[in-house]
Amino acid sequence: MSDTGRGAPQGLGMGMRMSTELVSSVFVGGGIGYLLDYWFHTKPWLTVIFFMFGMAAGFRNMYRIATQDPPRGEGKDQGKSIRAANPPEEPPRS
Repeated sequence: MSDTGRGAPQGLGMGMRMSTELVSSVFVGGGIGYLLDYWFHTKPWLTVIFFMFGMAAGFRNMYRIATQDPPRGEGKDQGKSIRAANPPEEPPRS
């Protein structure tokens, strides 16, 4: 079986996850700001501030996703790091 085209679905999945993280963070931040503005009658200040917090959180999540190690191998260990799949040996006890 050839590996042709295997990188595209993984890249597409990562792109979809990153865009979803960004959009949902912005909506949650903006929504929290809007509710706080409604309760405290401070429109539009808290909406703008929490919208920016949501953007910062979304970009932070995108960076975290982009810099994490890609999954290696196939089967039951897929998605785990090599260190987790092969724990270090314990030193001999005296």
